[in-house]
Amino acid sequence: MECFLHARAQETVHGGLMVLATPGYPADTPPSHTLANVTYQILGSCLIDMARKGVVSEEKIDSFNVPIYYVCPRELEAAVERNGCFSIEIMEHLPTVMEQDTISKNSKLIASHTRAVMEGPFKQHFGEEILDDLFDLFHKKVEEQHSAFESGKAVDILTVLKRKAN
Repeated sequence: MECFLHARAQETVHGGLMVLATPGYPADTPPSHTLANVTYQILGSCLIDMARKGVVSEEKIDSFNVPIYYVCPRELEAAVERNGCFSIEIMEHLPTVMEQDTISKNSKLIASHTRAVMEGPFKQHFGEEILDDLFDLFHKKVEEQHSAFESGKAVDILTVLKRKAN
């Protein structure tokens, strides 16, 4: 986040505004209970199942790294403060609300959305030939484990930053 804010500070005029919409998790939620973590745990279990069947190697799984980090609002505030180039004008926490049975009814859509986001890194590391099987298995596991998925916590953090004068 620090590199991102530093680069944007170079591009933003003094007094200029920047709007960030950042996926995150509520401050009172341990990262292990976040929706993102649940999603990646299920994807990881799909890869392990595929390794057991000999479709992918365990070495490939062990060397796979997805450098994604979701922040809580406090962490975002601290990053902006450390950067020193922006002031926070507005910060809203928009909770992700899911109705009961939303996950089980829309598991195919969730799998498609996850594939749209993650297909690139998976394709690059494991090859295109595993993608259909991987995300079909993910879809099935989301249906089966919908309660774990529904319990994951998430917020979208909407932040308006104003570039400070030096």
